[in-house]
Amino acid sequence: MNDHNTQALVIAQGTDASTMDPYAHSETTTANILLQVYDALVRRNPSMDIEPWLAESWQVITDTVIEFRLRGGVTFHNGEKFDAQTVKFSLERMVDPQREPKFPPYGRFNSIDHVDIVDDRTVRVVTNRPDPNLLAQLTGLMIIPPQYIAEHGEAHFSRVPNGTGPYKFVRWDKPGGTVELEANDGYWRGSPSVRKLVFQAVPDGSDRVQGLHDGSIHLAANFPPLMRKQVEADPALSVVGTPSVGVIYMGINTHHPILKNKKLRQAMAHAIDVRELIQEELSGCGSPLAGPVYPQAFGVDPKIAPIAYDPALAKQLLAEAGYPDGVEVKLEVPDGRFTQDKEIAQRIGEQLAKVGIRLHVDIQPWPQFISRFRNHKYDQMYYVGWGNSTFDPDEVYRNAYMAPNPWNPTDFHHDDMAAMVMEASNILDAERRKELYRMACLIFRDELPWIPLFQQYDLYGLNKKWNWKPRMDEYIYVCDITAAE
Repeated sequence: MNDHNTQALVIAQGTDASTMDPYAHSETTTANILLQVYDALVRRNPSMDIEPWLAESWQVITDTVIEFRLRGGVTFHNGEKFDAQTVKFSLERMVDPQREPKFPPYGRFNSIDHVDIVDDRTVRVVTNRPDPNLLAQLTGLMIIPPQYIAEHGEAHFSRVPNGTGPYKFVRWDKPGGTVELEANDGYWRGSPSVRKLVFQAVPDGSDRVQGLHDGSIHLAANFPPLMRKQVEADPALSVVGTPSVGVIYMGINTHHPILKNKKLRQAMAHAIDVRELIQEELSGCGSPLAGPVYPQAFGVDPKIAPIAYDPALAKQLLAEAGYPDGVEVKLEVPDGRFTQDKEIAQRIGEQLAKVGIRLHVDIQPWPQFISRFRNHKYDQMYYVGWGNSTFDPDEVYRNAYMAPNPWNPTDFHHDDMAAMVMEASNILDAERRKELYRMACLIFRDELPWIPLFQQYDLYGLNKKWNWKPRMDEYIYVCDITAAE
């Protein structure tokens, strides 16, 4: 890190943090705040390769044991020591079988059985099965302070975070949607160049753009693509982007009296013109999906094409479903969490209307929307994204299409798919895993518990006073941002 003495950096996202407990959420926007306060054992570098972080090194001992050598001399912001006991506490808290409800990301980590302490700086993570994605998942598990939690309680911990990361917590103004952080001069990688950091929730994309223009915002996530030319005309600003691990989809409650009809779900899928959505609402920034996982991931069969836009077929399927005169359904959508979310939902409604499907678009503030996700309250359909930073189908198939699971809010379950997914998650044979995911994707396409829409192409507005390149995993590590010379 350099030692520029630079001013506060203001980052605008569509929504505020939902909690300061890094285990109690499943949102990229919350993670981007807490990534500054906490560290993981390993992380993905900007090229998406896994590199040492709080762990100096690791080695595979057996198919179910990985040993990590930990950094020495690292402390939490309150002075508490980072050591093997810390790692054991952190990983075992995430997968505690007695905890109810489970943490939202529990399914990502439930291969972990326990952690053995070898010595103060060495741990062995023991799994209950071979897990081909354990290292990738650990990039998202932040290490937390056991003494601090014991002294202050979990309620306090969920409001006042205390990590080993490059920034210390200062203040969370929940009514104002603002989180303030300050540089940790004792950080193990060196003192951060950005001295003060502010995360500001700004739900409306045009307001984020206005903040870029007037200088009150320096980095704006979820940049509205339709405003790209306007911002690039400002000599002080730039727009930067990357294909994303995030996919956008419509989740469907397959237990609903109307939506349990598979032909109706298929009719809706063929009535949605995804290319029009991408072109008209996102200025071409996105790619149609053939399934629930982006094509750069392992095990995605390129021979399976995206769902065809075919209004005539949609009308035929609608009639076969028993609705020749049309039907009314509801879609819940958050306001400002995803790029052009409510606008895209409304355009989907216009497309569905052409084949006789009347869509009620229910726009909700993000806290209300995500609460309904967590509490499994969606009664019909919902519009949301899934960021899968493992580059592997396991995370989505095992968490979204097997019930019960915190990340499966409509409790969809298909026995044959579940058997394939569980076999793939328990073996290291790459070719067999590819075949299992190909077959699972074909079941997905027939059942359609989701209507897959598009892979995101993430855009960010950036003040040219700062140097930064966006990452495919949607994360913002402020320690990678430097002041322009």
